[in-house]
Amino acid sequence: MRRALLVVPALLVLLAACAGAPRPFARPSLTVSAQPDDLRFTLAGPDLPAGEPVEASLFGPAGETVTRARTQAGQVTLRVPFVRAGVTPFEVRVGPHRFAGQVRPEPGEPVSPLTLKVGGRAVRVTQPRPPALVLHPTDRHGNVTRLPVTVRMERPDGVTLRRVVPVEHLTAWVFLPPGRVTGLMSVTAVTGGAAGESGEVDLLPGPLSQLRPVGGPSGSGQQGGVARWSELRDRLGNRVVENEAAVLTGQEDGWNVQVPLTPVAGEAAVGWPGAESPEAEELPFGDD
Repeated sequence: MRRALLVVPALLVLLAACAGAPRPFARPSLTVSAQPDDLRFTLAGPDLPAGEPVEASLFGPAGETVTRARTQAGQVTLRVPFVRAGVTPFEVRVGPHRFAGQVRPEPGEPVSPLTLKVGGRAVRVTQPRPPALVLHPTDRHGNVTRLPVTVRMERPDGVTLRRVVPVEHLTAWVFLPPGRVTGLMSVTAVTGGAAGESGEVDLLPGPLSQLRPVGGPSGSGQQGGVARWSELRDRLGNRVVENEAAVLTGQEDGWNVQVPLTPVAGEAAVGWPGAESPEAEELPFGDD
């Protein structure tokens, strides 16, 4: 009698364990779709039970993102809030089954305003290296879009230039040819339905390389040992910047002489009439 009583509890424990063990089920199918605001993982199969734990893991630059839920009979869809474009590995687990792969959400449409980054807000028109425009057009989630960018320039000489620039390595960039005339150059960019504010570049004259004695080439403007000069211009003919550092060079008694010269209102005067040619310091405009 006592032996029979011992068998009954053991049988009950075995039955309870069998009742709580998960029932094996056939491997369901997995469908992955990228939506504008999330990723969706759908498991489906006639043998998929209800209430089974399901887990989706994403492996991005910031680490692992895990979303958990429970199945419904025959199908379940996990919506994972993930808006980063680009290749992202994933793993989905349900019961004894494991799915692994990669998903590649595409960026959305570019949005306004576009932020134009112009290297060198002030440049000399004689400078060999022109300024550059750099742009990172993004969608509403901050992903860089792939649509080409149309760049438009309006120079102070009335010339308008347009160029279509591709987005490569998450960046659209192009050099901005300044032309030969000083003044303000405006730059705009559009891509898709997005646009930005106009960027500006101040086109400055080059260093002093031309001048003319007041009174003509004979230098008749020299009075009292002072030489006067006008038409102070760069090599392209633009009037030079006021108060720019420059010197006049010449010779006196076999010595090479340099005399400081400062343009004011397009003219300058020096206290030594033996000057022959101008030289100017190349100021680093636009070299940032």
